Amino acid sequence: ASIDNAVENGWIIPFYQPVVWADTKELCGCEALARWIDPVYGQLFPNEFIPVLEEYRLIHKLDKSIFESVCKDIRSAIDAGKQVVPVSLNFSRLDFELMDAVQELEDIVARYRIPKEMIHVEVTESALSDDYSKLHEAMNKIKDSGYALWLDDFGSGYSSLNVLKDYQFDVIKFDMHFISNLEDSEKSRTLIDCIVQMANRINMLTLTEGVETEGQAEFLNKIGCGRLQGYL
Repeated sequence: ASIDNAVENGWIIPFYQPVVWADTKELCGCEALARWIDPVYGQLFPNEFIPVLEEYRLIHKLDKSIFESVCKDIRSAIDAGKQVVPVSLNFSRLDFELMDAVQELEDIVARYRIPKEMIHVEVTESALSDDYSKLHEAMNKIKDSGYALWLDDFGSGYSSLNVLKDYQFDVIKFDMHFISNLEDSEKSRTLIDCIVQMANRINMLTLTEGVETEGQAEFLNKIGCGRLQGYL
Protein backbone atom coordinates (compact mmCIF):
# COMPACT_ATOMS: atom_id res chain seq x y z
CA ALA A 1 0.00 0.00 0.00
CA SER A 2 1.15 3.56 -0.64
CA ILE A 3 0.92 4.46 3.05
CA ASP A 4 3.20 1.54 3.95
CA ASN A 5 5.77 2.70 1.36
CA ALA A 6 5.49 6.28 2.57
CA VAL A 7 6.06 5.30 6.22
CA GLU A 8 8.89 2.92 5.36
CA ASN A 9 10.69 5.48 3.18
CA GLY A 10 10.25 8.41 5.57
CA TRP A 11 7.94 10.41 3.29
CA ILE A 12 5.53 11.13 6.18
CA ILE A 13 7.02 13.85 8.36
CA PRO A 14 5.75 16.20 11.08
CA PHE A 15 5.74 19.96 10.57
CA TYR A 16 5.52 21.91 13.84
CA GLN A 17 3.16 24.87 14.25
CA PRO A 18 4.01 27.13 17.21
CA VAL A 19 1.69 27.72 20.16
CA VAL A 20 2.40 30.87 22.21
CA TRP A 21 1.27 32.34 25.51
CA ALA A 22 -1.36 34.99 24.77
CA ASP A 23 0.11 37.54 27.19
CA THR A 24 3.84 37.31 26.38
CA LYS A 25 3.75 35.78 22.86
CA GLU A 26 6.53 33.43 23.99
CA LEU A 27 6.65 29.89 22.65
CA CYS A 28 4.94 27.40 24.98
CA GLY A 29 4.48 24.38 22.71
CA CYS A 30 3.65 23.28 19.20
CA GLU A 31 1.32 21.02 17.26
CA ALA A 32 2.65 18.25 15.02
CA LEU A 33 0.97 18.42 11.60
CA ALA A 34 1.50 15.60 9.09
CA ARG A 35 2.96 16.28 5.65
CA TRP A 36 3.49 13.69 2.94
CA ILE A 37 6.61 14.52 0.91
CA ASP A 38 6.12 12.32 -2.15
CA PRO A 39 9.03 11.81 -4.58
CA VAL A 40 6.63 12.03 -7.54
CA TYR A 41 3.87 14.43 -6.43
CA GLY A 42 5.86 16.66 -4.08
CA GLN A 43 4.45 17.95 -0.79
CA LEU A 44 0.92 16.74 -0.04
CA PHE A 45 -1.22 18.47 2.58
CA PRO A 46 -3.48 16.69 5.11
CA ASN A 47 -6.71 17.49 3.25
CA GLU A 48 -5.29 15.59 0.27
CA PHE A 49 -4.56 12.31 2.06
CA ILE A 50 -6.19 12.12 5.50
CA PRO A 51 -9.81 11.72 4.24
CA VAL A 52 -8.67 8.91 1.92
CA LEU A 53 -6.75 7.14 4.71
CA GLU A 54 -9.79 7.45 6.98
CA GLU A 55 -12.11 6.11 4.29
CA TYR A 56 -9.92 3.04 3.78
CA ARG A 57 -9.32 2.67 7.54
CA LEU A 58 -5.56 3.17 7.25
CA ILE A 59 -5.22 6.42 9.22
CA HIS A 60 -3.69 4.66 12.23
CA LYS A 61 -0.58 3.85 10.17
CA LEU A 62 0.03 7.53 9.50
CA ASP A 63 -0.70 8.60 13.07
CA LYS A 64 1.60 5.97 14.56
CA SER A 65 4.36 7.11 12.18
CA ILE A 66 3.89 10.74 13.29
CA PHE A 67 3.94 9.74 16.99
CA GLU A 68 7.26 7.98 16.42
CA SER A 69 8.80 10.84 14.41
CA VAL A 70 7.82 13.40 17.06
CA CYS A 71 9.30 11.34 19.90
CA LYS A 72 12.44 10.79 17.85
CA ASP A 73 12.74 14.57 17.25
CA ILE A 74 12.21 15.35 20.95
CA ARG A 75 14.82 12.76 21.99
CA SER A 76 17.35 14.17 19.45
CA ALA A 77 16.78 17.70 20.77
CA ILE A 78 17.15 16.62 24.40
CA ASP A 79 20.32 14.66 23.61
CA ALA A 80 21.74 17.71 21.81
CA GLY A 81 21.13 19.82 24.91
CA LYS A 82 18.48 21.96 23.25
CA GLN A 83 15.50 23.43 25.04
CA VAL A 84 12.31 21.53 24.18
CA VAL A 85 8.64 22.44 24.43
CA PRO A 86 5.60 20.12 24.61
CA VAL A 87 4.20 18.79 21.34
CA SER A 88 0.52 18.02 20.79
CA LEU A 89 -0.37 14.92 18.76
CA ASN A 90 -3.63 14.47 16.88
CA PHE A 91 -5.54 11.25 17.47
CA SER A 92 -8.21 10.16 15.00
CA ARG A 93 -11.35 8.47 16.27
CA LEU A 94 -10.37 5.50 14.10
CA ASP A 95 -7.04 5.18 15.92
CA PHE A 96 -8.96 3.83 18.90
CA GLU A 97 -10.73 1.25 16.73
CA LEU A 98 -7.84 0.13 14.53
CA MET A 99 -5.10 -0.16 17.17
CA ASP A 100 -4.60 0.09 20.91
CA ALA A 101 -3.77 3.77 20.46
CA VAL A 102 -2.88 4.53 24.06
CA GLN A 103 -0.59 1.50 24.39
CA GLU A 104 1.10 2.32 21.07
CA LEU A 105 1.81 5.83 22.37
CA GLU A 106 3.03 4.46 25.71
CA ASP A 107 5.43 2.07 23.94
CA ILE A 108 6.88 4.80 21.70
CA VAL A 109 7.24 7.29 24.57
CA ALA A 110 8.99 4.63 26.68
CA ARG A 111 11.29 3.59 23.82
CA TYR A 112 12.53 7.16 23.29
CA ARG A 113 12.46 8.01 27.02
CA ILE A 114 10.27 11.08 26.55
CA PRO A 115 8.93 12.86 29.67
CA LYS A 116 5.14 12.54 29.49
CA GLU A 117 4.64 16.24 30.12
CA MET A 118 6.24 16.77 26.68
CA ILE A 119 3.28 15.07 24.95
CA HIS A 120 -0.24 16.49 24.70
CA VAL A 121 -2.99 14.32 23.21
CA GLU A 122 -5.51 16.12 20.97
CA VAL A 123 -8.88 14.57 20.20
CA THR A 124 -11.39 16.37 17.97
CA GLU A 125 -14.80 17.20 19.35
CA SER A 126 -16.50 15.39 16.44
CA ALA A 127 -14.76 12.13 17.43
CA LEU A 128 -16.59 12.21 20.76
CA SER A 129 -20.05 13.07 19.44
CA ASP A 130 -21.37 9.52 19.66
CA ASP A 131 -21.75 7.36 22.73
CA TYR A 132 -18.76 5.07 22.34
CA SER A 133 -17.65 3.31 25.52
CA LYS A 134 -14.26 2.32 24.09
CA LEU A 135 -13.44 6.01 23.61
CA HIS A 136 -14.44 6.80 27.19
CA GLU A 137 -12.06 4.08 28.38
CA ALA A 138 -9.26 5.37 26.14
CA MET A 139 -9.72 8.99 27.31
CA ASN A 140 -9.55 7.88 30.94
CA LYS A 141 -6.46 5.78 30.20
CA ILE A 142 -4.74 8.75 28.55
CA LYS A 143 -5.34 10.86 31.66
CA ASP A 144 -4.40 8.05 34.05
CA SER A 145 -1.19 7.44 32.10
CA GLY A 146 -0.09 11.02 32.78
CA TYR A 147 -0.72 12.82 29.48
CA ALA A 148 -2.51 16.14 29.11
CA LEU A 149 -5.76 15.70 27.16
CA TRP A 150 -6.84 18.46 24.77
CA LEU A 151 -10.22 18.92 23.12
CA ASP A 152 -9.58 20.02 19.52
CA ASP A 153 -11.84 21.93 17.10
CA PHE A 154 -14.45 23.05 19.64
CA GLY A 155 -16.95 25.17 17.75
CA SER A 156 -16.32 23.58 14.36
CA GLY A 157 -19.60 21.67 14.27
CA TYR A 158 -22.59 21.29 16.51
CA SER A 159 -20.74 21.74 19.76
CA SER A 160 -22.11 19.80 22.66
CA LEU A 161 -21.62 20.77 26.28
CA ASN A 162 -22.00 17.06 27.10
CA VAL A 163 -18.46 16.59 25.80
CA LEU A 164 -17.20 19.06 28.42
CA LYS A 165 -19.31 17.40 31.09
CA ASP A 166 -18.41 13.79 30.32
CA TYR A 167 -14.65 14.05 29.75
CA GLN A 168 -11.80 15.49 31.80
CA PHE A 169 -9.98 17.78 29.36
CA ASP A 170 -7.03 19.93 30.37
CA VAL A 171 -7.24 22.33 27.42
CA ILE A 172 -10.07 23.32 25.08
CA LYS A 173 -9.05 24.51 21.59
CA PHE A 174 -11.42 26.85 19.79
CA ASP A 175 -11.72 26.20 16.08
CA MET A 176 -10.44 28.95 13.79
CA HIS A 177 -13.82 29.30 12.04
CA PHE A 178 -15.24 30.27 15.42
CA ILE A 179 -13.26 33.53 15.34
CA SER A 180 -13.19 34.23 11.60
CA ASN A 181 -15.37 37.34 11.97
CA LEU A 182 -14.30 38.14 15.52
CA GLU A 183 -13.34 41.75 14.80
CA ASP A 184 -16.56 42.54 12.92
CA SER A 185 -19.09 40.69 15.05
CA GLU A 186 -19.96 41.74 18.59
CA LYS A 187 -21.98 38.55 18.92
CA SER A 188 -18.88 36.42 18.15
CA ARG A 189 -16.82 38.37 20.68
CA THR A 190 -19.47 38.00 23.39
CA LEU A 191 -19.88 34.29 22.69
CA ILE A 192 -16.20 33.41 22.87
CA ASP A 193 -15.81 35.61 25.97
CA CYS A 194 -18.57 33.61 27.68
CA ILE A 195 -17.05 30.28 26.67
CA VAL A 196 -13.59 31.28 27.94
CA GLN A 197 -15.14 32.26 31.28
CA MET A 198 -17.05 28.96 31.40
CA ALA A 199 -13.85 27.01 30.70
CA ASN A 200 -12.11 28.87 33.52
CA ARG A 201 -14.95 28.00 35.89
CA ILE A 202 -14.57 24.26 35.16
CA ASN A 203 -10.76 24.42 35.41
CA MET A 204 -10.03 24.02 31.70
CA LEU A 205 -7.30 26.02 30.00
CA THR A 206 -8.03 27.67 26.66
CA LEU A 207 -6.32 27.94 23.28
CA THR A 208 -7.57 29.59 20.10
CA GLU A 209 -6.20 28.37 16.78
CA GLY A 210 -6.36 30.18 13.46
CA VAL A 211 -5.30 33.53 14.95
CA GLU A 212 -4.25 35.75 12.05
CA THR A 213 -4.34 39.38 13.23
CA GLU A 214 -2.98 41.45 16.09
CA GLY A 215 -6.55 42.57 16.81
CA GLN A 216 -7.71 39.00 17.35
CA ALA A 217 -4.69 38.24 19.54
CA GLU A 218 -5.22 41.36 21.65
CA PHE A 219 -8.91 40.61 22.20
CA LEU A 220 -8.28 36.95 23.09
CA ASN A 221 -5.60 37.92 25.61
CA LYS A 222 -7.93 40.53 27.13
CA ILE A 223 -10.74 38.01 27.75
CA GLY A 224 -8.34 35.52 29.32
CA CYS A 225 -7.67 32.97 26.56
CA GLY A 226 -4.31 31.56 27.62
CA ARG A 227 -2.74 30.25 24.40
CA LEU A 228 -2.76 31.28 20.74
CA GLN A 229 -1.92 29.38 17.56
CA GLY A 230 -2.09 30.42 13.91
CA TYR A 231 -0.42 32.24 11.05
CA LEU A 232 0.14 35.39 13.15
